Amino acid sequence: MSEQWVKLPIKLALALVIVLLISSAMAVSAAVEVGDKAPDFTLGSVDGKSDLKLSSYTDKPTILVFWVSWCPHCQREVPIIGKVYNDLKPKGLNALGVSVDDDMADAQAFVKDYDLKFSNAFAGTEKGEEVLNTYGIRGVPTTFILDKGGTVKAHYRGVVPEEVIREDLAKLGVK
Repeated sequence: MSEQWVKLPIKLALALVIVLLISSAMAVSAAVEVGDKAPDFTLGSVDGKSDLKLSSYTDKPTILVFWVSWCPHCQREVPIIGKVYNDLKPKGLNALGVSVDDDMADAQAFVKDYDLKFSNAFAGTEKGEEVLNTYGIRGVPTTFILDKGGTVKAHYRGVVPEEVIREDLAKLGVK
């Protein structure tokens, strides 16, 4: 009889592990990928002066980039996106950055140091954490190319050559 009582906690522990693995897999599959409509969100701006809503940008093709100030890959990638945005804004491109910094002052310094002309939101809040989870952000930089209307047409993790970004935007008529 006591042998059954020992087996019961082991079975419960195994069941718990299985439930955790399944829920982990479901969380990963919830990430936004190519072909998905980008979930709308509203976050405060890095400058603290306004709220930024993704759907306010998707009236045109849009670059959406998640970054953090201390990341060397972001320090390479985000200025490339800034250059592409500066070149193609007159031809119908929008861009929205999302800082995943914990400290808004760090995000503000990054925007200033790299002279970013596109809008940047701050995700270092509970609401921001929800956005990161929804998008499946596990590392930065993570960049999405959205078409007019907000459907994801390209998704990059890490540093991506400028030419690749420009080619994907050209497919959307932004050249």
